[in-house]
Amino acid sequence: MKETRNPQINISKIPIGGGLGGAFAAAAAMLVILLGIPALWYFVGAAAVLGSGIALVLHFVRRKNTAEPWILPVAKK
Repeated sequence: MKETRNPQINISKIPIGGGLGGAFAAAAAMLVILLGIPALWYFVGAAAVLGSGIALVLHFVRRKNTAEPWILPVAKK
């Protein structure tokens, strides 16, 4: 059975590297999706507020030793 070609653009096949170019491509794709689906605007705002709050909490919560494991081993009896 011969497979027919799909004329659609497959976004997973588009090579995009990391760094500034990748960040720009991700932001542009997100902007296109947001402009196409206005109902998502509320979720983006809520996610930005919640994400900023979590980032602030993680920034200001400090451990006494950064090399110390934060998942402590079980105490032996």
